[in-house]
Amino acid sequence: MSYAFDDWGLDASMEEVRARLGKWMVTEEDEGFEAHALALFRWQAHHNVTYRAFVQALRIEPLEVSRVEDIPFMPVEMFKSHEVKSGEWATQHVFRSSGTTRTVQRAQHHLDAGGLAWYGRVARQAWTSQWGSSVDAWSWLGLLPGYLGREDASLLTMVSDFMTVADGSDEGMLMHDHGELMVRLTEWAGDPQRRPLVLFGVTWAVLDWLDALERNPSELDKVPWHCVTLMDTGGMKGRGVEPIREEVQARIRGVLPELALSSEYGMTEMLSQGYALDGVHHTFPKWAMPLVRESRDPRSERLRDKVGRLDMVDLANVQSCAFLATKDAAKETDKGLVLLGRQDDAEVRGCSLLAAP
Repeated sequence: MSYAFDDWGLDASMEEVRARLGKWMVTEEDEGFEAHALALFRWQAHHNVTYRAFVQALRIEPLEVSRVEDIPFMPVEMFKSHEVKSGEWATQHVFRSSGTTRTVQRAQHHLDAGGLAWYGRVARQAWTSQWGSSVDAWSWLGLLPGYLGREDASLLTMVSDFMTVADGSDEGMLMHDHGELMVRLTEWAGDPQRRPLVLFGVTWAVLDWLDALERNPSELDKVPWHCVTLMDTGGMKGRGVEPIREEVQARIRGVLPELALSSEYGMTEMLSQGYALDGVHHTFPKWAMPLVRESRDPRSERLRDKVGRLDMVDLANVQSCAFLATKDAAKETDKGLVLLGRQDDAEVRGCSLLAAP
């Protein structure tokens, strides 16, 4: 199959672009990423007023860009001050960052009429591509205080969608009721047809839950923990100093040594997710690609095994901007992307969790 970058044409509609990308996303072929990225770059540089102004300010001619590495990556801070839209359409839904008490403006990711359905499709396919089975092959629970009641939280939307697809409802979404969590886990453990279970948890809520388990050690024998994966989403705002990932994982293993540890990387400005199946090294679906660069040189060549600033390509971001310069520090390795928290001059994100280098 040929993936010539000019197949779409600048006049392609949002629906046509999504259809082309969606068809490619579900194929088993690995080729095509750069061609799709260049095509989407040219399309967004034409249709996205905010991104076009950014590209023009850098004096870059889109047709002269021939490598993904040379595409201009727009700072994610633009999602706070501008409506980042590719095309003219009415906003039907908005994802907003959680922020912190120091946050003046929150990032806003605008979605069109087809945006929520597209997000659900992308999130489910991202899971399947990295975990090897669809979301309905798993059971789901969420320990997500701070997110419940927030229809503008992309993480909550995703986990709720996973639960609904797998079980027909999102009743597994919990605040910080440790007793109810153990009831749900015990019920799941007693099901003779149980599926492996994923527990999405905010870091501080997970640590509080571990404290409760230590106070009631009899609870530990009720659950086959080797069949449970804890998906750490980060998040310690308002709860003191942010621990590094190794400290958090050591604490979890000290109480639940058989529990499988994983983590998710996503943000309001993206629609795709990366997962660290081993809890440290994040990998991404084929339509999303991390690039680590020199912190002070946004056009530097890609770094390997060195700490730098993270750029992200997320081709699912059809309606906004697919080429994002984050303020996250990271290191690319042969095993995957190691996240190292926020850069020193960056505002702390609501779901930031540091990792030891």
